[in-house]
Order: sequence, then C-alpha cells, then structure tokens
Amino acid sequence: MNEAATARRLSLRTISANRYSYLLLPFLAGLLIPFGFAPFHLPGFSMLGLAVLFGILQLQPPNLKRAFSTGFAFGLGFLGLGVSWVYVSIHEYGHLHPLVAALITLVFIVYLAVYPGLVAVFYKKLSPGRSALFCCFLFSALWCFGELLRATFMGGFPWLLLGFGQIDTPLKYLLPIIGLYGVSFIVCLAAAFLATSALSHNSKRYVWIVAFGSLLICPAVLKPIEWASLALAPQSVGIIQANLSMRDKWDEALFWQVLQRYQEGVDRLIAKNKLIVMPESAIPLPASYVTTFLDSIHQRAKQVGSSVLLGIPQPTTVDETHYYNTMLTLGEAHGSYLKQHLVPFGEFIPQPFQRLIDWLSFPSANMSAGKSNQALIRVKNHPIATLICYELAYPQLLRKQLPLAEWIVSISDDGWFGHSFAMYQQLQIAQVISMQTARFQVVANNDGLSAIINTKGEVIASLPAFSAGILEADIYPATGSSPWVILGDAPALLICLLIVMWALIALKIKAAK
Repeated sequence: MNEAATARRLSLRTISANRYSYLLLPFLAGLLIPFGFAPFHLPGFSMLGLAVLFGILQLQPPNLKRAFSTGFAFGLGFLGLGVSWVYVSIHEYGHLHPLVAALITLVFIVYLAVYPGLVAVFYKKLSPGRSALFCCFLFSALWCFGELLRATFMGGFPWLLLGFGQIDTPLKYLLPIIGLYGVSFIVCLAAAFLATSALSHNSKRYVWIVAFGSLLICPAVLKPIEWASLALAPQSVGIIQANLSMRDKWDEALFWQVLQRYQEGVDRLIAKNKLIVMPESAIPLPASYVTTFLDSIHQRAKQVGSSVLLGIPQPTTVDETHYYNTMLTLGEAHGSYLKQHLVPFGEFIPQPFQRLIDWLSFPSANMSAGKSNQALIRVKNHPIATLICYELAYPQLLRKQLPLAEWIVSISDDGWFGHSFAMYQQLQIAQVISMQTARFQVVANNDGLSAIINTKGEVIASLPAFSAGILEADIYPATGSSPWVILGDAPALLICLLIVMWALIALKIKAAK
C-alpha cells in the first residue's frame, strides 16, 4: 500500500510539473529583454524575446488563464533580471535584513509581472478571427498600453520601457517624432513580424521578413534632420564627481571632508567654466548649516561670471521635519528647482502603506514634492530644464519645460544602486530624452557615469563609474522644437487606442451574430 501511495504521489508531481512546463519558454524569453538595454546594449535580444512571446501566444489555445500565466512568466524573467538592483537598494542602503529585502523585491517583481500578463490576456481575448497583420498591430498596441499603465499607475515605474533600449538602433531617429511609446510600438511590431515569418510556411514568409527589415532600417533616412538650432558660441561646463559612499556622505564625522572635496573641485573649475554642476544631495544638510561655505562659492562665482548648480535638501517648514529635494543655484544662476516626482518608499511612503511601515517600525521617508509649475532656472540669460534622479524616466516632466529651455541639467546619486545595472540604465534613459528633445544634457552623478550628451543622444564626454573626477566639456544652447515636444505621446497612443477599439468593435459584432 505504501508503494502504491508513493507511486501515486510521484505521478501527481509529474503531471503537475508537465502542466506548468509551458511556462519555462516564456520565462526564458523574458530573460532576453534586459540584454537589449544598458549595460549590454544588445537590442536584438529584446526583439527576439518579444518575438518568442508573440509566437507562443499565437500557437496557444484561446484560454485566458493560460495566456495570463504565459505573460506573467515572461514578466518574471524580464523584470526579475532587469530590476534586480532594487534588492541592492533595499538591503545595502535601506539596511533591511537580506530575507526581508528579498521578500520585498520579490513582491515588487511579481507586481510588475502582472502587466505583461494582462497584455497577454487582452491579446488572446481580442485576437481570435483576426488577420495575421492585424494581430501584429494589436499585440503592439496592447504592449504600449501595458507600458503606459506600468509607468503611471500609483506613481508608476517607467524603467526598461522598450523605447529606452533603442538608442543603439536606427529606431532612435523616430524618438523626436513619435516619442518613447511610439518607438515601443515599432519595436513590438517588428518582433511580431519576425515571429509571423517564422510561423509562416509559404511564400509570404519573405514578405514578413522584408517588412521586419524595413521597420528597422528605414528610420535611418531621418538621421540628417536637425530638430533644433544650436548657438554658435558654446558654454563651458565642469562636473564634480566626488564618488562618496552613502555611509560617508551621511557620516557627521566626515561631513567637513565632504565639503572640502567639493571646495577643491570648485577651485579647479571656477576660473575657466561658465557652469559648474554638483550631483544630487552633494551637500546633505540644509543651507542654514553651511551658509559660510555656500556664500563663499556664491561670491567667487559672481566675481568671475560663473554659475554653480548643486543638490541640497531644503526644509518645507521652519521646524525642518520635511524637506524638498532641491537643485540650488549660486553665482550668475538664478532660481531653484524642487523635485516633483519622488521615489515611492525611498522619498515618500504611499498612503496605503503608511500604517504597515509604522507597524514594522521602518524609517519613514520625509521628502515632499515640489509644485508642477515651477519657473525655469536661468544660467545668466539661458533658461534650462532640470531633473533630479528618478525624474529622468518621466519625459513628460521635461516636456513641460520645453521649448523654452535651451539645455538640460540632470543630477543624481546612484550610490543607492550599488554595483548593479541601474546606473547604466539611467544614463541610457538620459540619452533617449536628449534625443527626444534635441537638447544637450549635463548629467552630474555622485559615483559614476557623469556625462555630457549631445542632441543626437550621443555621450560625447563621461567619467567612469565608482571613481572621483572632474569632467570638463562644452555644450551648445539650442532653440526649436521636435514634433514630440509639440505633440507629446498623444499621436502614438491615439493610434494604439484606435487599433484596440477596432478589435473591441469587431469582437462585439462577432458576439452579436
């Protein structure tokens, strides 16, 4: 009897394993997607992964539960590898126990994986009976809406959107025209064409291959177009990358050494650069604690006609219990910028989670968001666009500052990411927004990849990661607007909406017959 029971249990386990074995391929396909982004820069892998997902969905029976599981497994592979750096932030710098940090990271990845799962469900619901061409367009439209929802719902997480990974392909020339979501749509469409060619068994296969190749190559004809007019006279810029560890930066005993390091950087740059930029939270205390230091730099910069931008916390009230993450100006620069889009859990606690955080006695974030209608910082007579850290992934924040702004300054402290993919992914995002807006960009970071990016999204000067240094280069103020600056993502999303609505109408008509 024991042998029979053991055999029955083994049989059930085998059946159960076989039942879920279909999830392995989409999971592996999802693992390919992050290789299309920095630091790997292999965009073909992303297209291949999407093509495999589309092919699987095409071959599957019309079972919505199975479709969700397929998309969910794909999302676990894609986002589990792609945003694995979240664990580093939570454990190493949030000072949580490894198991707690791993659990929080797992929950976060499971949540993100729901979006590809929903895309797969809606695709299987709307695609039956549709032509192969329409299915390709429908999958692409639904994927874009999935990205949009992930990037905006509950504050959003717009990391690893497909459009960000195309700065190394000819598709990047579409960014100033149709924007991030429009390029994501084209990437999906190309992947769907590739999968359809593999599934075809007749002469049409070559038609699909030609369509796939055309989508990838034809945007290169847009390369000569200049969407902005550059000034004849450049602006000299110096970036101070201090490479301070998170522990040293907030260590009271080492605070004066921090100031000394930035003072030495300013001394090297101030006589020959019109703009000096320090990273996010370069000074980790409010200005009232370091008035002598700031006043000294301000007066010296005024004397030589230079401008200084730096990150510093600014109290929201007199009692200094809450702060703005601020970009402060000194010398010939005027105004300040208060970070608008804060990092959930890092800089603020979403209200639904506040009681849980209090119950667990975790440190509570105390940052406040700046207003959305802030005046632009001016460097002498030049209005500039400003972003702080996580805001890089929200191009709409930048679009509000254009076309008036003549270049972009973004400051960050990627020390929170440790030795992970995130720092490289963030620089790639910065390249994309420079390409979208046709603006030079100054990227100042505490511990690496500080860079100067031109209007084509190319890094023309940079500092290596995890090292201190000074970066000096020239930028050119720009005027004019790309089509995306004028119209935003609306045209691309409208096309996606029309495709989905057509599918819904066709489904309703079919059900009525």
